[in-house]
Amino acid sequence: MRSQAPRTETADEEKDASEPREAQLEVVRDVGGRPLFLTPKRFIRICRWIEQGESASEACRLELVTYQGFRQHVKRNPKYQRRLKEAEETREEFLREYHIANIRKHAPRNLLASLWWLERRIPQSFALRHVPRSEGSTAEAIGEKVDEAALRRYAALMEDFRKENSGENA
Repeated sequence: MRSQAPRTETADEEKDASEPREAQLEVVRDVGGRPLFLTPKRFIRICRWIEQGESASEACRLELVTYQGFRQHVKRNPKYQRRLKEAEETREEFLREYHIANIRKHAPRNLLASLWWLERRIPQSFALRHVPRSEGSTAEAIGEKVDEAALRRYAALMEDFRKENSGENA
């Protein structure tokens, strides 16, 4: 937009109506209140920091946003929740690949890196002790691992326990 004084139309300009005219517009927004500090652009920049491996609190600090305010905005906006979840998944994948590359880089010179890798990747063959992991490797139901007689005993004990508690509360 040019900053010039407003023009008035003359008779010559009225004749040449086919020529495009310039109009000066001014955008006025009055929404009231303080403007948001966590704008969509700033939120996207925070998500990019997270995708690059930073924690959410560190990404907020880098963008000069309070972590508490960031979490409040995310809690209120489902689009922000979805985008943040994507960013966190991308970060996990990035860090996983980064650390795998780091182990592969050091494995030729450092035997411990290779041993650590084998112990974590193939625990049934290389782990010194069994470590239960949160993610299950089988999709079996636990009911198939417990015999029926034990289940019946547990059911009878639970029934007795329920009767005792209902008698005390009555």
